Amino acid sequence: MEDMMTCYTIHPREMRAILYQKHAIVVDIRDREAYKKFHFKNAVNLPYEEDECWLKNFSGRRTWILYCEHGSTSLLAAKRLGKLGYEVYTVIGGARAIEEYFYN
Repeated sequence: MEDMMTCYTIHPREMRAILYQKHAIVVDIRDREAYKKFHFKNAVNLPYEEDECWLKNFSGRRTWILYCEHGSTSLLAAKRLGKLGYEVYTVIGGARAIEEYFYN
């Protein structure tokens, strides 16, 4: 059986290359308060736990980079999107790893 899943895990250092090469959209799936405190520059906030119709926010043949606080919720979300045929990356370590890599 062929697996249509296109879900990959990446380190924060790989984000910029994927952003530019694939014109990816970065999505912070944490709640709005966490997003307000810190987010990757130009990241869109689509809280995963707030919206039962969360998948409706994704369309087209775009490439997506998801992150949450530590990386586990974004991995689950990325797998859901990947099964639908989207090309999705999730950041290992989540927002904390991004903040440490880019801003500290």
